[in-house]
Amino acid sequence: MTSLKYTLVVLGPAYGIQSAYCAYQFAQALLLNTSHTIKNIFFYADGVYNGNRYTDPANDEFDLVSAWQELAKKYDLPLTICVAASLRRGITEENIADYFQLTGLGELTESITLSDRVIQF
Repeated sequence: MTSLKYTLVVLGPAYGIQSAYCAYQFAQALLLNTSHTIKNIFFYADGVYNGNRYTDPANDEFDLVSAWQELAKKYDLPLTICVAASLRRGITEENIADYFQLTGLGELTESITLSDRVIQF
């Protein structure tokens, strides 16, 4: 089977709805169980909240921001956040979580061009 390159687009926030958590689970399963790779995980719209360093879940809740960071570190994944969407929601260089980087839609366009599959969550 040919190895495919994926781009994931995350539109949902870290908490409140399941889309960002589903994206995380998909990425983790893809990387653990297949030879496929992830070219980029791009956070857009409310998805930019996944990169907020000051997110502080309750002790009994899954820490999705930390989970994204661990996944990025383990697999050397780019976690890119739309700068325009981030600034509208108060995410700046001062409060962006480690392993996340502010980029423009050009980064997403390039990633889509170089990928075999694009999945939106």
